[in-house]
Amino acid sequence: MWNNYFLQIRKKYSMQISSKEPLVINLDAKDTTKNKEKNIIEMYKGGFRYTLEQTARYFSERYNCLAIFGADEISFIFEQPMQLVNDLNSDNNTFSTEIISVFSQYFFDYFNSINKEEKVFWHGKCFSIHNEKIISFLKYKSRLLQLLNTTYFLKHKGVLNAGKLKLEQKLELCNSYPEYNSQKDYQKGTLYYCGKCIDLDKYLENKICQIEASNCNNSYTDIEFDESMFDNIL
Repeated sequence: MWNNYFLQIRKKYSMQISSKEPLVINLDAKDTTKNKEKNIIEMYKGGFRYTLEQTARYFSERYNCLAIFGADEISFIFEQPMQLVNDLNSDNNTFSTEIISVFSQYFFDYFNSINKEEKVFWHGKCFSIHNEKIISFLKYKSRLLQLLNTTYFLKHKGVLNAGKLKLEQKLELCNSYPEYNSQKDYQKGTLYYCGKCIDLDKYLENKICQIEASNCNNSYTDIEFDESMFDNIL
């Protein structure tokens, strides 16, 4: 009787994701933009962006999913959500709280095993979307990442009220700095699919075109990662 009672309470206050529709997990890094000495958009080995790209590659390959990231955010789109759910728990639990609490720990451990700077904590949310909305979500996320990347770049350059400027104004200002040229290729976000870096614009046209990853002189460092730590979380 008590088991049924508390199960009903849990269902009332916990959203369940769809077992068939794509699952989206959003993660954003806590307080990274407050540290003015930390550069999260420049690509250098062991830095924030380098680590985030390595992490996107790893999880997109592990779960055959999409990953789009930029600035201090990353989103995963799992077209087969039960592949993830079955890896997270043995009872096919589709409560969003269960999914995000376990996956965020997977993500935290992997990211911080590579990150050579300070330990980074992450906020996480998840929800289901319809399959035909994946492209729309990527377009929305891409524009958001472009806003974040340009705002962060301008703030790093000391531009006052950069966050209040319209995107067109931000882009015009950004382009006035020669060093911004090296960041144009990923200002709208970097997209990974099944472990491969792919062209975002082409994917939005329903085409898959692999490109050279922006991975610091095109040379990944092989990371030794003990997957048994996943088992220890469960």
